[in-house]
Amino acid sequence: MFEAIDRLFFLGTIGKGLAFLVVLGWAGTMVRADSNGKLSAPALAWHKSYNGSGEESHPHYVVQTRDLGFLMVGETGFVEDRSAKIFLVKTDRRGNLLWQKEFGKRGYNLGNCICEADDGNYLVAGTLNMDAALIKVQAKSGKTIWSKTWNLGSEDSFEGVCLSPDGGILLTGYRSGLAEGTFLNWGRGVLLKTDASGNEEWRKDLSKYTCSGYRIQPKGEDFLISCHPRNEESEDYNLLLVDATGKVKWAHTYGEIYWGFDQNEDGKILLTGHTRNTPLSENLDIQFRVVDQRGRTQTTEFFGQPRGYDGRWIHDEVWGARATRDGGWLAVAGTGDETRRYEGRGHPSGPSGQWKIYLIKTDGRGSLEWEGVYGAEDGDWAGEDVCMTADGGALVANDCGAFGFTKIEPFLKN
Repeated sequence: MFEAIDRLFFLGTIGKGLAFLVVLGWAGTMVRADSNGKLSAPALAWHKSYNGSGEESHPHYVVQTRDLGFLMVGETGFVEDRSAKIFLVKTDRRGNLLWQKEFGKRGYNLGNCICEADDGNYLVAGTLNMDAALIKVQAKSGKTIWSKTWNLGSEDSFEGVCLSPDGGILLTGYRSGLAEGTFLNWGRGVLLKTDASGNEEWRKDLSKYTCSGYRIQPKGEDFLISCHPRNEESEDYNLLLVDATGKVKWAHTYGEIYWGFDQNEDGKILLTGHTRNTPLSENLDIQFRVVDQRGRTQTTEFFGQPRGYDGRWIHDEVWGARATRDGGWLAVAGTGDETRRYEGRGHPSGPSGQWKIYLIKTDGRGSLEWEGVYGAEDGDWAGEDVCMTADGGALVANDCGAFGFTKIEPFLKN
C-alpha cells in the first residue's frame, strides 16, 4: 500500500539560534521561510509509505543500494502479540515501489539489519520463529535465494550483518533472549561467521562482554561491534574490536545503552543513545559520544527538546546515525510525549503528543551544525534509521505506522 501525505513540514534551527518553519506541498514546493531567507536545515523533499499485510508496519534499518534505490527492513504486524512477519521493501531512487516481500508465518519474527552481498543481491538478518535467521534475496525481485536459521537457545536473533574481506558474512546478535520486543531482550551475545552461501564456519560466545551484539562493521582487517551491556545490573560493554577469527582485542564501557553507530574516514567512531543522564531535561535526551580508533572518548555532547515543550514529559529517542562525507555526523530520532498526563501545544509542528522526526547534524567533534523537525500535520512520524544518499541528502526510515521513506534534500556538496 502506498501513501502520499498532502501537507508536510519541517522546522529547523541554525546552530543554537535562529529558528524557521517551512511548509511543503507533498511535491516539495517551499511556501514560507524565515524573514532573512536563510535556511540551514535541509527541506523535506518527498515522503512515501508502504504497509504490509499486518495492521501496521515498523522499520528498523535502511540503506541506499548500488542502483541508487532504497532497501528497508523491519516487521509488519506486532512482535508483542506474535502477529509479526519480516517485511522487506525495495524502491527506486524516488521512493517508487519496486517490490515488497514478507518472510515467516505470523508469530515472533524480527527484521533487524540488511546489507548488499558481493554479487549485488541482498542479505537480511533477523529472527524467524524464535531462531536467528539469515536470508538472501534477489535484488531485482526480492525472491528468496536461500534462507538459513540457527536454534541457538530459547529466543535468538541476528541484530547486525556485514561482509568480510574473504567473501564471507559476519553476524552478531544474541541467544536465549526474553522475547519481549524488537529492541533489547537481554540474551547472551554471539558472533558467527559464514561463507558466502550462509554455511557456518565458526561461532563465538560473547556473553562475557555483552547480552547482544547490535551492529558490526569492518575496521581494517578487524571488526567493530557496537553492543549492549551484559545484563541489567552491568554497564559493561558498549564497543568491541574483534579480529578476523572473532577474538576480542579490546572492549570499552561508556555507561549508557547506544543504538546509533558508525565510523568516518578519519577512523573516529560515533555512538548515540538516549539517556536520562542529561543536563537538558528530566527525561530522555540524546547523547553523542565520539571516540577514537582505540575506543577512547574524545567528546560527549547532548541534544534534545527541539520543540520547547516541558522536558519532564518529552522523549527524544535516537535509533540511527551515519558518518557524513564532510567528516561530520547525522543522527535520527523521534521526539514526542508518550504520557496522557501532559499535552503541550503552541509549536508549529503540532502538539507534544504527536511524534516527529528529529534530525541532528554535527561536525566531527559532535558540535551542532543544524537540527530539524519533520512531520505531517496529522499523525505520528518517528525516525528509526537514516542513510546518506548519493546526492548529498539523506533518507529516513520513518515509523509512521507503515514503512515511511522520507527523503531529505541535499545538504552536502557533491
